[in-house]
Amino acid sequence: MSEGCKMTDKYIDIEAVLEAKAPSLKKKMPGFMISYLKHIVHEDELNDFLSKHWNEDGITFVGNLLTELGISYNINGEDRLPESGRYTFVCNHPLGGLDGIVLLKMLSDKYGEAKVVVNDILMHISPMKSLFIPVNVVNNIQNKESVNLIDECMSGNTPILYFPAGKVSRRDKSGNIADLEWKKNFVTKSIEHKRDIVPIYFDGRNSSFFYNLAYWRMKIGIRQNVEMLYLADEMYKNRSAHFNITVGEIVGYDSFEDIPAIEKTRVIREKCYNLAKRN
Repeated sequence: MSEGCKMTDKYIDIEAVLEAKAPSLKKKMPGFMISYLKHIVHEDELNDFLSKHWNEDGITFVGNLLTELGISYNINGEDRLPESGRYTFVCNHPLGGLDGIVLLKMLSDKYGEAKVVVNDILMHISPMKSLFIPVNVVNNIQNKESVNLIDECMSGNTPILYFPAGKVSRRDKSGNIADLEWKKNFVTKSIEHKRDIVPIYFDGRNSSFFYNLAYWRMKIGIRQNVEMLYLADEMYKNRSAHFNITVGEIVGYDSFEDIPAIEKTRVIREKCYNLAKRN
């Protein structure tokens, strides 16, 4: 979203979004509810940051955001990051946003560039556009434009980051924080474009409130992912956090030649979570 595309003089404007996307709902919403939405998305704080950094390139923007939040991280097995070559990096998704920002910084520091496959709604974050491979998914099916863009990027040399679950981790019935089912797309595309795969484990978690909200929302049958409204709040709750990232051994794209892609996906997911034991 460029300067000219802003709906108001704000970069993030909850009232303007509601007016544009759900005008009838906005009319019914009491003022305190709109104020609460502004609070949980940190409208004022984000607008203050964006006003200072909107015109920066992607990696500079990412670095300044992590500095603003006081985020630091450690890389276990950094020597397993290949020096050169064409690789697909895959990771669990415990935070739903901040983990991607940290990993983009890590990969860009190593290779000078990186891209991550994301929901196309994130393309509204204009400074980060150059880091994103946007995917438009309807009924769990990627449209042709998204597929073509992924193919174009995967055929090049830029390191590509995937979060194969496509959604932030949830807490299961046993109380463990883990991704939902991983989609096989990263496997099929890596094979197609002859990219070896590097599993990464990101050690992090959101607040108990976030996981409880997601659990009870699903328990009572609400289909809308209302907990997503709190991802910005979760990012700010992680101020001054230190994260451990563990890099695994390279998995050749031609490994398990006779195994279906869905089974390869399961194996690589398992490799990712086994890395947690090395933290």
